[in-house]
Amino acid sequence: MRALGHEVIELRYPWNKLDEDNGFDKVLTNAIRTKKNGKKIDICFTWNFFPVISRVCHRLGIPYVSWVFDSPHFPLSSIEVKNKENLIWLFDKDLVKMYNNEGINTIKYSPLAVNSQRLYALSQKYNADKCYEHDVTFLGNLYDNEFNFYDYTSVFLPDDLKSFFDNIIKKQQETFVRDIIADESIVSREKISELGKYLKFELTKDKYDFDIDILIRDIIKKKVTQDERKNLLEMLGQKFKVDLYTKEDGPTLDFVYDMGQAHYVTMMPRIFGRSKINLNFMMRSIRSGMSLRVLDIMAVGGFLFTTYRSELLEYFDEDKDLVIVREKDEMADKIDFYLKHDSIREKIAISGQEKTLKEFDYKKILQKILDINTYL
Repeated sequence: MRALGHEVIELRYPWNKLDEDNGFDKVLTNAIRTKKNGKKIDICFTWNFFPVISRVCHRLGIPYVSWVFDSPHFPLSSIEVKNKENLIWLFDKDLVKMYNNEGINTIKYSPLAVNSQRLYALSQKYNADKCYEHDVTFLGNLYDNEFNFYDYTSVFLPDDLKSFFDNIIKKQQETFVRDIIADESIVSREKISELGKYLKFELTKDKYDFDIDILIRDIIKKKVTQDERKNLLEMLGQKFKVDLYTKEDGPTLDFVYDMGQAHYVTMMPRIFGRSKINLNFMMRSIRSGMSLRVLDIMAVGGFLFTTYRSELLEYFDEDKDLVIVREKDEMADKIDFYLKHDSIREKIAISGQEKTLKEFDYKKILQKILDINTYL
């Protein structure tokens, strides 16, 4: 932002409540009302959407720009999302379309972005003495360290209902193209409603307006993501040397080398640049978009091997910039091929990096993100 000529004031405050914090409300209100060098605050900006910030900005009439990188991002069900001061950017076109069809026009589409200058410099450093440290790497969350509503609820389900959803969860893992869980001809609203009777969570209806059907489907998708990552890594670990970087309190997997946790800024770029193949398993809650991990890997010159989402093909050429897998059964053969063909793999990595650095640089994307006069 500063490189684009903006004056930026960073506000840091210790809080952990998304929708209400009286202390933070006062701090933010005072910060917005206080002029700096005789200039008033033009906008508030955050990564992800915070209802409490939206509420303050609505009260003061200040534009609030948020750029969401999480999926699912439950604060988007807040009643504050409709405040006219909001400009909320999501990286998933299908999800944006869903919100817009519901009359929520404060949500717009933008892909995510990277710091091209920093990551290119790091890639040059790693390529100066090219030395691979990993064959196949997965860096990401396994979600075993978070509360999982489906696992908690499944022990209370009737046998026939549990069998139905367990089968759906297993079936969904076979394909990365078809969204079986979202298909109402397979998983009907009645089935979702029946499962919902056993899910124990409280919704603050005065502050949030959840679509219960979508919420429960996202809970099932998170369970798929959790099982899928474990199963795929253990399957691949029996055929290749697979290194895993995840949170320290994550599970121990069979056939996989646990490398511990990697710091996002200091360690992650090196890991991507020094891995022959970087695995990316899209969160199942992502409908069409590209996660930030896609760009993180390619921007530093890493070879990306990712599960399918439609927007990948809107920005990149398959098998030229990156490699996409659509079905579970084709994954091992493709990995084997690219491990054996260094020159093809490295050519793809170079092409993917060039396109990522050019099209997804912060300086380029932020000009649109911060152009409030066009959208508000």
